[in-house]
Amino acid sequence: MMTDMSKRIQVTLPDRLADDLEKWATYDGRPLSNLAAYLLERAVAEAKKEGAEWTKENLGSK
Repeated sequence: MMTDMSKRIQVTLPDRLADDLEKWATYDGRPLSNLAAYLLERAVAEAKKEGAEWTKENLGSK
């Protein structure tokens, strides 16, 4: 049985963006990392919905 595994990544953001995200997370009463993960997940889902694909064929020899 396959389960979803979490991966830890590091993202560097401009101060202004990081400050806005921190305020948003505080307003929502959630950790910044939780909000960031949620926003990234939504962005990827939206890109896929618009037709973005990340397969070996589409990425060439990378």
